[in-house]
Amino acid sequence: NPLEVKRDYLAYLDAAVFRDTVCYVYENLEHQVILDTLGAAPARILLTDGALYGGFFGLRLYVRQGELYLFYQAGGRKGEPYSLYVCMPCQENRWTVVCRAESRLGLAKMETNLGTVLVCTEETSGQIHIFDWRGELEFVQRRVVEEKEHGRRVAQLQAAWEEEREGLEAQREQLQAETMAKLGEFQQEKEERLIQCRKEYEGKVERLRQEYEEKLARCRESHENQLLQAKRQYDELAETAVKLQQIGKRWRDKYFGRMEERR
Repeated sequence: NPLEVKRDYLAYLDAAVFRDTVCYVYENLEHQVILDTLGAAPARILLTDGALYGGFFGLRLYVRQGELYLFYQAGGRKGEPYSLYVCMPCQENRWTVVCRAESRLGLAKMETNLGTVLVCTEETSGQIHIFDWRGELEFVQRRVVEEKEHGRRVAQLQAAWEEEREGLEAQREQLQAETMAKLGEFQQEKEERLIQCRKEYEGKVERLRQEYEEKLARCRESHENQLLQAKRQYDELAETAVKLQQIGKRWRDKYFGRMEERR
């Protein structure tokens, strides 16, 4: 079943959960900004329509780091600029002006890795104002590049990138040429080294062949000398044997001749 909460609501309702309680803010029929809760706590009049403020709109409640903040806008009458204000409803006399613009502002709060960012967009021109929300009421505006400036910077970056790309391409071609030259030098050095190694190998083979032939010749000469010496010794032994046979024959003939004379 629906439950009637307020009967004096006019516009700009917004709400947030603060300290486990739903807090809401709105403009009543008397053009006052009211802060209330869904509970037994009494409502509070935060702002009244007067010469100092003059027409409030764009009420937004935000909770940040355990504190409640109310953002609101005013101005735009008789050619005066629009202003974005912020106050801390739970603390007395804590408010400041965030920025001023030529038209009403669309407001958004974003949490980033670098902290809380407040984005304000002008409804008429579409110009964006970005603020880093650093302290409780400390807002530092970031420099926003306009479209023409952005295009100029993009063109500069593209030109710089093209120049860098051409430089890198030239360096790549130079490096490729140096690599091919080094490769040719290496190939030539490799072939020269191969020829030198082949010559050294052939020289070593020739030296080994000559040493082998010399050793073989010495062995053959030694073997022939040994054979000649053995043949000489064999001839001497054969001659001695013949002489011994002749001596033995003479002795035998002499011995048997005497035996026959005795008979």
